[in-house]
Amino acid sequence: MVTWTEYKRWFSEHYNHLVTDILKDGAVECNGGASLKATSPTFPNSAPWKSDWAVRFPDGKYFRVKETYRRLKAPNAGLGIRNHFSFHYGTAHAESDDKGFPKIDRNLIPPPPVADLRIDIDQSLIPHIHVNSEEHLGQDRVEGFQIEDADMFAFVEAVRDHRRDPQQSLIDLLGIRVLN
Repeated sequence: MVTWTEYKRWFSEHYNHLVTDILKDGAVECNGGASLKATSPTFPNSAPWKSDWAVRFPDGKYFRVKETYRRLKAPNAGLGIRNHFSFHYGTAHAESDDKGFPKIDRNLIPPPPVADLRIDIDQSLIPHIHVNSEEHLGQDRVEGFQIEDADMFAFVEAVRDHRRDPQQSLIDLLGIRVLN
């Protein structure tokens, strides 16, 4: 549980710490930069809110990290709890939408490439990861990493470190061990 003010401060501090380093060597932010906004017209300084940040790299790779928080307790309490997240890293589809995000529609020809690593909660509401595959790997198949506690900026830092030294795998940097 977190308040909008706390989350906004946390997001801004981490984003500001990483953005210059991430945008080195010609990388470009989608949508003109990270988006962070409360989405309730009635209670503009409380949940629900969402954040979204994506960067395309000159070598065709990209990352995108998104979170949404739903209201917890009374609206005037200002508390939110994360109910969705999606962190992607991999090869971007050659086509982009009107905000610069790589297209992800599976019906595209050719379809978007499978992500090198995706960590998310989707419609199933069960935290899982995908490692170079569409296969859902739940917590029972993962050691060393609590999927539901995945941190967007730890993910971005791992992407940065992996790009600096591709010999370091993204899953190793995050401490993920996939069980057979």
